[in-house]
Amino acid sequence: MHSWLQYALIKSGEEEGLLPIPEVKLKFRKPIDYQQYGIYNKKRKRHFSRVDVAFYDNNKSLLGVSEIFTMDQAHGCLPSKKLDWLTPRDSLIHMIQYAGVKPKFIILVTTLLKKSSYVPWKTNIKEIDSELTKHRNYYKVFKPCWMEFKKKIKIENILLIINEDGIEKIQVLLNLYQNLDTIICYKI
Repeated sequence: MHSWLQYALIKSGEEEGLLPIPEVKLKFRKPIDYQQYGIYNKKRKRHFSRVDVAFYDNNKSLLGVSEIFTMDQAHGCLPSKKLDWLTPRDSLIHMIQYAGVKPKFIILVTTLLKKSSYVPWKTNIKEIDSELTKHRNYYKVFKPCWMEFKKKIKIENILLIINEDGIEKIQVLLNLYQNLDTIICYKI
C-alpha cells in the first residue's frame, strides 16, 4: 500500500508541474539529539531525515515534502517520550525546523481504518492498546493524535486520512498549489 500511495503522490506532483522525487534525504542544520526527546539509550545524533516524496520546482528548489503512514505506523503521530523511540512526529517537526533547505509545505497521508481485522502493532500505552484491542478502530483512537501533530507543524500542511469511507482532507494548505490536494485524492 505504501508504494501505491507514494506513486500516487509522485503522479500528482507531476500533474501539478512539480518535480517529485521519492526517498530524498534532507540534511539538518542542527542534528537530532535523542536525549531531547527522552531517549537516553542512543548516543549518536541523527543528521538527516528521509522523506517519502520531495517536491521541487523547475529550478530544482525544494518546495515541499510528503510522508505516508500505513496502519502499522498509525502510532507515528505520538510523541517520542511516550514510546521511548524517535517517532516520525518528532523527526518531522525537527526536520521542518532545522532542515538545511526548509520545505514550504508538507503533505501527511495516513491510513486509519474504522474496523481493522487485526491490530498489527501495540504501543505499550495501556489506554490506547486496550481501545485498539477492544474495538480495532484506528480512526477513533489515532485521529485526535494526528490532529494534534498537524497543529504542531509550523508550515502549510494537509492531512489526508484514508479509511473505508474514502479520503478525509484536513487542510491548512496549499495556497501555493491549490490543485495538488485534489489531484492526490483523485490518484489515491
